[in-house]
Amino acid sequence: MTVNWQIAANRRGVTRLALRRGAGLGPPPSIADSIDARARAEQELRDYFAGRRKSFSVACDISELSPFTQKVLRAATKIPYGQVRSYKWLAERLGKPKAARAVGNALARNPVPIILPCHRVVRGDGGIGRFALGSGWKKRLLELEKRFAKTEASSSYEA
Repeated sequence: MTVNWQIAANRRGVTRLALRRGAGLGPPPSIADSIDARARAEQELRDYFAGRRKSFSVACDISELSPFTQKVLRAATKIPYGQVRSYKWLAERLGKPKAARAVGNALARNPVPIILPCHRVVRGDGGIGRFALGSGWKKRLLELEKRFAKTEASSSYEA
């Protein structure tokens, strides 16, 4: 699968990521104030899609988001590669057990999907749920991670 992306960054890190599928076009020109962050994100994304990277180390600047959304996105980064958790599970971990819908809304505002892995959060009934890049991308990302996960235990679901 060829993946094309656009990355925006500033001196604090990646601020936005957009993806699309394509046939051998390579990444389109990126918009960035920080060439280092953009280049690092591009390399880490290539490694991720090739199954060589399970987490990202490139900095992300989400300071423009609400404090709650920032907390939700940071919490999502704690979900291990190849695993999924429910919106309710994430809300409970944030100390807001009745805020599953608010968690979903916060995840929908993720400007840096994949790097901040909101795709690992699914509905409580096991349904895939929505995703910032569309449900088709969410399904592909979960399948990619499942394929490259080292153990069967890493594809478990915890409600």
